[in-house]
Amino acid sequence: MPANRKYLLKTRLGRTSKLVAASVGGLFATISVLSLIGLLGFKKLVVLTIWFVFPSVWVFFIAIVYWIKKPRHAWGVLSGITLLCAVGIYFLR
Repeated sequence: MPANRKYLLKTRLGRTSKLVAASVGGLFATISVLSLIGLLGFKKLVVLTIWFVFPSVWVFFIAIVYWIKKPRHAWGVLSGITLLCAVGIYFLR
């Protein structure tokens, strides 16, 4: 079944940017969210969280990136989440 044309990006740079945002940006956002959760006081559950929740959260961020139509908005959302978690980690340390 062919993809719906209205959801496809026209430029190669846009497609590549969304692919990198989904994989690398989603990975950084996932790591920052789980690090913040670990610093909030759930230190005994961090190992279980990493094994079972990490893939689910990463797939959630990948789905968010593909749901957003423009690559710069996807990068902005992932950067904002990572920056927010970084600030929270900084203040909790």
